[in-house]
Amino acid sequence: MAFEHYVPYAMKTPIVRLKLITGILFGALLSAHASAQLIGVDFGPPASSTPPNWNLVSGAGTFTGLIDEEGATTPVSISVSGVGLTSFALELIPTTIPAWSNNLASLTGSIFTFDTRADFLLEGLPPNAAYDVWLFGARDIEGRTGPAFEHTVSIGGGASFVQVGAHRELVSNSTVGSSAVNLNNYSVRGRTNGSGQMSIAVVDPGNLNILGGGVYLSGLALQPAIEPNAVPASPLWSLLLLTGLITLLARKANIRA
Repeated sequence: MAFEHYVPYAMKTPIVRLKLITGILFGALLSAHASAQLIGVDFGPPASSTPPNWNLVSGAGTFTGLIDEEGATTPVSISVSGVGLTSFALELIPTTIPAWSNNLASLTGSIFTFDTRADFLLEGLPPNAAYDVWLFGARDIEGRTGPAFEHTVSIGGGASFVQVGAHRELVSNSTVGSSAVNLNNYSVRGRTNGSGQMSIAVVDPGNLNILGGGVYLSGLALQPAIEPNAVPASPLWSLLLLTGLITLLARKANIRA
């Protein structure tokens, strides 16, 4: 009797331990995925203030090693191009800045061109991955009412939309923002290509012709999207298989007991 009791116990103990460890690792992976950090780019003059741990970009060029909102350096870079791109100090209407866990009140300033187009290329991202994307349009056009700018925006592998805003309004993708609405509600979807790149094209369609027209942007942000039907990433998939194997062994141990 003692022997019969001892065998199941010896078999079950390591299984229980393995299941516990797997559960902890599984939970950690899920938690890490759920809290994947946003990467924010604040367009504005040199030495401008930015939201905490956002990256300041003041004109055309390639900017590497972007940090995320936790302050961690990432492999992501952004290339900005456009004829005559320059920066401008801009104060936004506070009630048009969306709510976010990381205060966006310092998302001031802008880059702009009187040309008809600006292009952005994000690199160093995972291949064929979905992202939530935000493009922020803003223009200071003191003394004028009505629309101050109009953009047509195309995001690689994802959304296309029109962006229109008035004097000092912050437009989050296609909508004038609200301080009573969380930033997540304004996101659109983009997808990287097989090389881990995502392109964003911003074009002035020429409908307004206000003071020469052009492209006027206050910032850009992206965050890994959660796709409900996505195949789990390989580490997560391996843990799922391991969990199934451990469960099967536990059942066999119970049968033998």
